[in-house]
Amino acid sequence: MTDKELAQAIVDKYDRNYVHFSEQATRKEFHTVLKYVADEANRMQRKTAGLD
Repeated sequence: MTDKELAQAIVDKYDRNYVHFSEQATRKEFHTVLKYVADEANRMQRKTAGLD
């Protein structure tokens, strides 16, 4: 499973509700989703700046 698919599966598990996700997700699930979001933000920022 790719990072995107894994993060999507975790988010779907909590019905895209951040409150439930932040309260009920395991430490590993929380880390996985936030790492994916940060990596995507960094990728988009590099693309915008022309560094990619």
